[in-house]
Amino acid sequence: MTPRRRVVLCTYPSVYSEVVLQELLKAPHIELVGVLSSTRVLNKSDSRLRASIRQIQLSGIRYAAYLLAITSLYTWLRWIFGKPSLKQQLMVRNLACLETSDINSAESINFLKNLQPEVLLSAHFNQLIKPEVLALPRLASLNIHPSLLPAFKGVDPAFYALLRQARETGATVHYQNEQFDQGAILEQRPLSIRPLDTLFSLNLKLFKLGALAAVGQIAHLTADTVGIPQTSVGRYDSWPNPLDTKQFRQRRRYFRWREYLAFIRYSQTSFN
Repeated sequence: MTPRRRVVLCTYPSVYSEVVLQELLKAPHIELVGVLSSTRVLNKSDSRLRASIRQIQLSGIRYAAYLLAITSLYTWLRWIFGKPSLKQQLMVRNLACLETSDINSAESINFLKNLQPEVLLSAHFNQLIKPEVLALPRLASLNIHPSLLPAFKGVDPAFYALLRQARETGATVHYQNEQFDQGAILEQRPLSIRPLDTLFSLNLKLFKLGALAAVGQIAHLTADTVGIPQTSVGRYDSWPNPLDTKQFRQRRRYFRWREYLAFIRYSQTSFN
């Protein structure tokens, strides 16, 4: 029998982190021992209000509203529908949780050391992890990236895949190193982009694919497992600018209320 792997999830509370969390909790060979939850929005020193204003300035109010819908509004609506937040789900299971704006701080390092993870898994996480933290898990530090690396590196790969009218994208599980989205690749799963895909629906599928791939990789991971180096640098996209978001709205939608509310209403998690 494959031994259960001790895993710590690093994430920002959102719709997409929920997708990954559920796959980890269901996997019989994974023991989720804790979650490091990011409280950072943009810069580490920004208040939530200041960061929200800066996000509107960077990307426009509609894109900022989409980000609100998949994070804070999502958490509030889960409460309305009687669904627990990420933090509440961890409390019910007596799992450790640290909320922090800096994964590289002394507090975060002590938190991770005490959990003795074999794998550190990042998904929908918005902080750069430094070498000292990357070296903490016994086996590996991995990341789920919602594109087929090296294509569409950056903060919102699905947005740019839709903006540039790509026909295919996918999910990548890769080793983490000192740069975003640069590590050697363990597995990739392609996904065709459909005409009616929204940014929300596409990301849901990508994080589901990535979570399933990560669960499979973690089961067979050893200290000697070697990934495939990325053969090209690729293009790194930062936050969309107002021109990007204007062009996006001419071609696609951020989400449909029906699909968004249906996901919350019919998700399988509950307080029990």
